[in-house]
Amino acid sequence: MPRKEEVITRRPVLCQEEQTLPLKKYYDLPLYALGPREQELLDRGCPVDAGLAIPVQNWLDLLRPEGYTDFEYGYAHMPDGTAYVAVYTVYPNCEPKMLAWYFNWMNTPSVHQPLGEDGYDNMRYKIWNPSDHVGHGFVNGKDKSGGIWTVESLDLGMGEPKTYTVRHAINLRDFGLTQEREEQLKAAGCFVDAAYETFHTMDPEHRQTGGMHLCLTLSRKSPLGYMEKCTREWIGYGIKDGKIVRDETTPEFMFSDEYLRKVVTHSTVEAQQLSIFLADLYNEYNDKPLDAD
Repeated sequence: MPRKEEVITRRPVLCQEEQTLPLKKYYDLPLYALGPREQELLDRGCPVDAGLAIPVQNWLDLLRPEGYTDFEYGYAHMPDGTAYVAVYTVYPNCEPKMLAWYFNWMNTPSVHQPLGEDGYDNMRYKIWNPSDHVGHGFVNGKDKSGGIWTVESLDLGMGEPKTYTVRHAINLRDFGLTQEREEQLKAAGCFVDAAYETFHTMDPEHRQTGGMHLCLTLSRKSPLGYMEKCTREWIGYGIKDGKIVRDETTPEFMFSDEYLRKVVTHSTVEAQQLSIFLADLYNEYNDKPLDAD
C-alpha cells in the first residue's frame, strides 16, 4: 500500500495580527503525517485485543517509572461497549519538565494575541498542530482548577466542524495514588497528567452535551535516554461525585473505528510536532514574562 502524504499542508491562513507574532516561525514548520511504523500498527494491528488493555478500574497501573504494558499503541473495543486508546510517542532532546511548562504556558495567550472572530484563537496552541488546533485556555482565566477549554478538530484539516471540550483536572491522591508512589514517580523525573474531558456546544453558553473521556498520561525518560510519553484514554468513562463512572451519554460514534483512528492519528501527529520544537520553545520562552509575545 502506498504511503499517505508525508507532509500535511492543510492549515488555516493566519490573520494579519498573528502573521506578525514571533511564534509564526513555529506555526510554519512542516507538519508530518504518521510514520510508517505507526501507520502499520494502526492499519494492521487495530483493533487490538481488549484483553491487553488496562481495565479502567486498574488505570493507575500505567504509572510506573519504567517498563511497559503489552499494549502501547492503537485502540480496542472493550467488552462493556466502551473504547480504549493507547498512544506512545517520543520527544528527543526534551525533558518532562518542558512538557509540564508548555501545558501551563499555552493556556495564557500572549499580550498581542488577537482573539479572532469567535474569541478562541491562541497561537501558543495552534503551533502544536496547525491543521486542527484553534484555542486552549483556563475556563476561569487563571488556573486549571476550573477546567481547561479546548477548540479543535481531529481530522487534520479535512474540514470537520471544530468541537469545544473542557478538560477537568484530577487529583490522583483521591483515586488511590499513595504518597509513596507519587514520590517515587517524582524522584524518577516523571510527569503525570490526569483528567476527564466533557463535550460542549460551540455557542457562548457552552452547554454540556453527551460524552466523557477519562485520560491519563505518563511522561518519563526512556531506557535510551530520550523522553517518552505513554497516554491512555478510556472513552465512555468519566468522573462523577468523586468516582470513576461509565458515562451512558457518550455517543455511539465515539466508539467507532473511524473515530478511534482519528483520535490515535491526531494524538500522534501533534506529539510528533511538539517533539520537534519543544526544546527550542522552552529555551526561548521559559525565562520570559508569561504573556510575552
